[in-house]
Amino acid sequence: MAITESHPARPGGGDPPTAETPGPRRSRRWRRPVLLGLGALLATAVVVLAILAGTYQPVQFGDSYGGSFPGLPAGTGLRDVNTFGAATGQIYAPPQSGVFSVMPSIYNHGPETVTIEAVSILSPQAQANIARGIAPWPLVPAGPVRWMFQYTRPDQKGPTSGSSVVGVSLPPGQGMSLGIPLRMSGICYDPNGWTGADVIYVKERFLFFTHWVAVHFQPDLILHEPSNPSGPGAEPAKDIVCPAGRSE
Repeated sequence: MAITESHPARPGGGDPPTAETPGPRRSRRWRRPVLLGLGALLATAVVVLAILAGTYQPVQFGDSYGGSFPGLPAGTGLRDVNTFGAATGQIYAPPQSGVFSVMPSIYNHGPETVTIEAVSILSPQAQANIARGIAPWPLVPAGPVRWMFQYTRPDQKGPTSGSSVVGVSLPPGQGMSLGIPLRMSGICYDPNGWTGADVIYVKERFLFFTHWVAVHFQPDLILHEPSNPSGPGAEPAKDIVCPAGRSE
């Protein structure tokens, strides 16, 4: 008699179960750290770019000053002084009640275009003081600052000069002459006192960032200390000189 082996029946029949193959869940394990790493790199890049953009200040003095700006009053008696030897000298503005103008220049030394938002002989602090009732001294702005590009290029687009510098784009490698109308802050002056100015303040914008930049110019402007014959801070009448009929 043949002996046959018996095997327990498998429910439902079919092949025996095999080991489970790795599912898609395992293949995703690396994604989270990679994405986190990429996010950190992107955030770092954004911060670095923001810092660079926020500190980008390419506007400097354009190495030219003086002359008369078209359409602006030159003033009375402005002249070069202290030019002995190799000295740069200074520009003397005699006491006057009318408007006169200075003509410094600026230059974009950077690789990117910036937009000029404002130019003033007054510092940002002095401008803020006006709102608090503190009058500027010794010079007062007397109208919009005019502008004119120093170099004309074959691919130049748009105007090359204008009656207001506000909103003008200054390309890299381009210079801009500025016509700044001014008035002395007092109708009288101290004959023994001297003051002057050698800085203009330029508000520039790059992307979403704006800065006030102090631009020193040469030769600097010198003048007798202006004074008013009355009011807060007025000097004694014996110490100042006033125009005829304006002694009080």
